[in-house]
Amino acid sequence: MRIEIPAATLAAVLLIAAGAPVAQIRGTTGGQTPPPAAQSKDEIKLDESTTLKAAALEARASALLANLALAQRQFQDMQQELQKILDERKALILDAAKKANVEVKEPLEWALDNKGQRYQRVVRPSPR
Repeated sequence: MRIEIPAATLAAVLLIAAGAPVAQIRGTTGGQTPPPAAQSKDEIKLDESTTLKAAALEARASALLANLALAQRQFQDMQQELQKILDERKALILDAAKKANVEVKEPLEWALDNKGQRYQRVVRPSPR
């Protein structure tokens, strides 16, 4: 699933995320720029191009995380739905077996035969 992001929205996010370099794009008034402050060991200064790339990467990562959260929720919903189906199937098999006087130890060992309109026991080889 891919989320379409309008170009204007993406541009706005990039401009907001870019912060200080946006002022450089617009141009500064006053002629001279202040000398760069001493760089701390806890930060990495980025040029304009790298800042835009970093902001775009952060936006992509954020969108991907949102998609993963959505997919996880959908997966949980599908798991719950599958459990409901399996419970209904078990009840159906047990009811039909009771009417036909057949012993059912494990409902998962029965497969539906559509042509014969019946459930048949499926013997699976044991793992070695």
